Amino acid sequence: AERRTVLLEIEEKAVRYIELKLGVMAAGNALRVYRERHRSGMMKRASDAFALITRGQYSGLATQPVKGGEVLIALQRDGQSKVADALSKGARFQLYLALRLAGYYEFAQFRPSVPFIADDIMETFDHFRSEEVFRLFGQMASAGQVIYLTHHQHLCEIAKAVVPGVTIHELA
Repeated sequence: AERRTVLLEIEEKAVRYIELKLGVMAAGNALRVYRERHRSGMMKRASDAFALITRGQYSGLATQPVKGGEVLIALQRDGQSKVADALSKGARFQLYLALRLAGYYEFAQFRPSVPFIADDIMETFDHFRSEEVFRLFGQMASAGQVIYLTHHQHLCEIAKAVVPGVTIHELA
């Protein structure tokens, strides 16, 4: 009888543990879904820009809670993900630019526009990614002035091909 009582107590505690564990998992999942649905416009814009710049190699960005804050995650086309710090140098530059672009839109949306200035951030980008960035710059030009500094002639040629009406100033 005593053994049966102990077994029943163990079973009750195991069931209670499973109920609590499932509750914690459900709450965590609900928080993740809530964050994804209600993330800021800046995060959405950065995610979209990153997917565009990488031509779909990355499908977007997400954040993951960690002790004391959140970490930025790059979502790969194949469903895998990488912490931003684990990206290649080129992908980190693309991520940085996507965040800057999104930040500029957020800033320009509620304040008088200021120029967006970038200095040779595309030097590690291939031709196709550079095209996408110049397309984004062309769209940004409707919100404010975009100034891109470079000494790479091929980037000037890409800008001319991708952004109708682009103005290029060559300094001697």
